[in-house]
Amino acid sequence: MRQGSNFMALFYAIFGILFMYLAYSNSIEAGTVFNFWTILLTLFAAVDFYRLYLIFRFRMAAKKMIKKEQEKKDDKK
Repeated sequence: MRQGSNFMALFYAIFGILFMYLAYSNSIEAGTVFNFWTILLTLFAAVDFYRLYLIFRFRMAAKKMIKKEQEKKDDKK
């Protein structure tokens, strides 16, 4: 069963925020942001936010394409 784009967007947003929170708490605990785990968690969050961006960009392009096809169909009538 395929998940919808809304579910995946929510999934990536939640995990991006979770990874950012973990990176922030790790940097507070370690006393520096130049820590292996802090950088790794921040990279995971960046990947999640990038995938979230791609989902939103794809949805906007799909809506635009559907609208354009609908206009073509209406012009033929």
